[in-house]
Amino acid sequence: MTNQRIVAIGYIVLALLTGFFLEHVLLAAFGTFSVTQPLTRPLYNDWTWSSIVGLVVAFATALYLWRTPKSRDVSFEIVSELRKVSWPGLAETRAATIAVIVASLIAAALLGLFDVLWQFLTDKIQNPTV
Repeated sequence: MTNQRIVAIGYIVLALLTGFFLEHVLLAAFGTFSVTQPLTRPLYNDWTWSSIVGLVVAFATALYLWRTPKSRDVSFEIVSELRKVSWPGLAETRAATIAVIVASLIAAALLGLFDVLWQFLTDKIQNPTV
C-alpha cells in the first residue's frame, strides 16, 4: 500500500470520527437555543441536520488539509517514518502486557496496604480508645 493511499484513508477515517463527534456537539448546541431546535429533529431514521452539518464540516476540513501542500507533506513524512519503525511481534507484545499487568497488581496491592495502614494510624490518632 502506498503512502498516498495510507494518508488518504487516514484523512477519511479521521473525517468520519470528527464528523460523528461534531454531530453530538452540534446536537447539544442546537438543542439549547429555541431558534435552532428544529435542526435537531430527525430527517431520515437517525440522521438530523446536526449529522449532515457535522459530516460536511469534517469532510470539508479533511479535503482542505489534503489540498494544502504543507499538511499533505507532513502526513507523508509521518507515514514514511512509521514505516521505519520496528514493531514488536506477538510474543514480545504478550510478554510486555503480562509485565504491565503484574506491575499494576503489585502497585495496587502496595497502595491498598498503605491505605489500610494509614487509615488505622489516623483512626488511632483521632480516637485512641478504639
